[in-house]
Amino acid sequence: MHADSKRPTVEYIDSIISAEIPNINEDPELYSLVSEFMIHGPCGAENMNCPCMVDKQCSKNFPNQFSNHSSVDANGYPLYMRRNNGYFVEKSGVKLDNRNVVPYNKYLLKTYHAHIHVEWCNQRSSIKYLFKYINKGPNRATIAVVQGNNDSDHDDVVDEIKDYYACRYLSACEASWRIFGYDVHYRYPSVIRLPFHLPDQQQVIYVADDDIDNVLEQPSVAASMFTSWMECNKINKDA
Repeated sequence: MHADSKRPTVEYIDSIISAEIPNINEDPELYSLVSEFMIHGPCGAENMNCPCMVDKQCSKNFPNQFSNHSSVDANGYPLYMRRNNGYFVEKSGVKLDNRNVVPYNKYLLKTYHAHIHVEWCNQRSSIKYLFKYINKGPNRATIAVVQGNNDSDHDDVVDEIKDYYACRYLSACEASWRIFGYDVHYRYPSVIRLPFHLPDQQQVIYVADDDIDNVLEQPSVAASMFTSWMECNKINKDA
């Protein structure tokens, strides 16, 4: 979020992200990985049945335009270098060049041997992309088969709690964050609300069938977080 990171140099972007087919003679391993995992298509006129096709156009905006160098537009969105250098990958009988390369990082691709789409993101809209889109998983629909009832006045019981849990979306990012026990919320400086009250005006919580004597004998009735904190500080000072 630093100001210096909002307008990166193209040289810095090129050192991290590539959108070109590598030279097969110079790096055959990378060429093989890019060919297998990072080539989009074929789609468009060569394959109208490709899943990315919507209204006879590629919904992922492939193929991209050739570009001799990377650049950053006025909105901070990067346009990666895609030179017309004659390199291509043949898939399903179609020659696909740099315009069909999904941006990638060489180190990550060689390490994990998997499709890892890498983008330079410094816009607010990238939050949705990072935490929703790439971890969205399959679509889900909930259905139920129930016995029919001819009574039109009968209202089905709606379990709102069950419906909430059924529709709760937990992304991979949040799941891993919670598994490792990281803080979900924090505040700096740390502030804890210490409620206090006037004498005999404290809030007492009980249910209808509780015995009133037992309720009044509970330690929480005579003390609050504020008075407990004051007492704890006094003990520490005396010690």
